[in-house]
Amino acid sequence: MERSSKGSDYLLRFWLLALVVTLGLLLLYFLPDNILGWEPNKVDLLSDLRREQADSLTASEDAVALSQQARSTDKQVQERERIHRELEAKAKAATPDTLLPAGVQDTTLHNTASILVDMTPGHDGLRTFFSQLRRRSSLGRPVRIAVLGDSFIEGDIFTSSIRRQLQSRYGGAGVGWLPLSSETAGFRRTVRHEFKGWKDHNQLHSKGRYPLPSHYYTGSVGDWARYTLPKGSRPCSEATIYYKAPSGATLEVSTNGESGTVVELPATEKLSAYRLASGAISSVRLTLTAGASGFVCYGVSLDGASGVSVDNFSIRGNSGLLLGALDEELNRAFCVERSYDLIVLQYGLNTISPKQLDYSHYTKQLAKAIDRLRPMTGRADYLLLGVSDRGTKSGGTVVTMPAALALERAQIRLASEKGLVFWSTREAVVRLGGIGKLAAKGWAAKDFTHLSHRGGDELARQFLDAFFLEEKYYDAIK
Repeated sequence: MERSSKGSDYLLRFWLLALVVTLGLLLLYFLPDNILGWEPNKVDLLSDLRREQADSLTASEDAVALSQQARSTDKQVQERERIHRELEAKAKAATPDTLLPAGVQDTTLHNTASILVDMTPGHDGLRTFFSQLRRRSSLGRPVRIAVLGDSFIEGDIFTSSIRRQLQSRYGGAGVGWLPLSSETAGFRRTVRHEFKGWKDHNQLHSKGRYPLPSHYYTGSVGDWARYTLPKGSRPCSEATIYYKAPSGATLEVSTNGESGTVVELPATEKLSAYRLASGAISSVRLTLTAGASGFVCYGVSLDGASGVSVDNFSIRGNSGLLLGALDEELNRAFCVERSYDLIVLQYGLNTISPKQLDYSHYTKQLAKAIDRLRPMTGRADYLLLGVSDRGTKSGGTVVTMPAALALERAQIRLASEKGLVFWSTREAVVRLGGIGKLAAKGWAAKDFTHLSHRGGDELARQFLDAFFLEEKYYDAIK
């Protein structure tokens, strides 16, 4: 009997202790966000039972409102506005409701179409690009698009699908710009990239003079690089190297596995381009055999003779501010040798801080960088992609980080101030279900930030819906 009494006493104490601990943990949820400068992490025992409200799609509405403030009241511009509204209405009517994220109850979001928001007074921010696209057969070169970004697009994610669809529609071949060495060579699917040697000078980590790709390479005799297009790919027709060599340099170049031929690169003090091979090229290998001293290579391109070319210029960790530090002389020479018709800017993920909601200083600096870059890129039009959906766990659910929403709105204001065309990447991801659901399906990484190749494919479809709507608009006002 005595043992039984003590056992019951211990059991009662256990349950009382468990109750106190549980109540204590529940109360920790109500701690303030800041205690004398200390920011405690929330403890939420009921997180899996809470349901958070789904993120809404409001960025385009904000952007459209700002674009209307900038719009000219000229009758011709007002007619353009009418044409674009009609095309938008048709696109929205054709958009299935299944594209909306699960749980969205706001009926105003139904039939939401992906659109590019033009912030120029004349609603003609992409007129030069689409004009070039219409006359692509007579340009004597491909219509070129440069996509500048960070790790969100590295490995050719997103851009590979854009390139494939545009080349299927407008012609073209190849994968565009390629580095001599790459930390993501094993991750990229659009080309098999092998190399040995080469020292990579990266603008983010090394001082130096850089053109648009933000890399250059130096090497020793015997260093080589080989590029092989995947089976079933359309062969490219031109392989070109971009370099500087005051005393010239010698390469051994082989295509499609055939025996190599000696290529003497002309001596040049400035950035120049030299065609290494032409014809139906499925693979090309280059080896530095002489002239390593003073030889600087900026990269290689594999293109078609016409159609569309899409270059991926991604730098992991880049906020976009590096654009303001590009060497003007080098960059002008680069853009002469490889002129662009459209510059797409994708930045922001490396700028987000969970506790920061004011990004005006960042966008002010980015605006200065864009102002400096624009004169170097000739007549190229500019398109700004808003920051993607970046998730954080709240109540057991992955929701958009408030900082991502704040940065997106700052980017919209930047686009308005600079007269850029804007596309909400975040809205597109939310239409696909949001970054949390994409991660659950394997379409995005578990960091709730980066997309997988499949996620990039789906995002590209959203972008191309907006792109082809713009094509109809520019065809109507030409």
